[in-house]
Amino acid sequence: MSTPEHTMPLPPDALPSDGTVSDAPPSHAVPSDRAEALRPQVAALVSRSTDGLIGVRELLDSTEPLAALGVSSLSLLRLVDAVEETYGVFVDLGDRTFHTEDLRGLTERLIRLGAEATP
Repeated sequence: MSTPEHTMPLPPDALPSDGTVSDAPPSHAVPSDRAEALRPQVAALVSRSTDGLIGVRELLDSTEPLAALGVSSLSLLRLVDAVEETYGVFVDLGDRTFHTEDLRGLTERLIRLGAEATP
């Protein structure tokens, strides 16, 4: 039986709340067709939450985190309100990754929360 010589502890927020660690791959893969249908709608909500300072095309073309594109904390609050009202899902603002996601990551998160593209 070998023991690793060097182990790095995981930060507390990297572990599930019950403290277990799994080697299994994430089971939260999002179907790409659903994401592609929802992404332009989410981009429009982000653009509106910034009063149009960040355009829909810029959001769709970017892989930068929303904050790097100029989405302020006030805009994020407005975005969460719009998302919750539009899609009926709850977005936890306490989740720090919400503030560092790009449009694709945000869209996939919303799908996992139950958001569906509207006609």
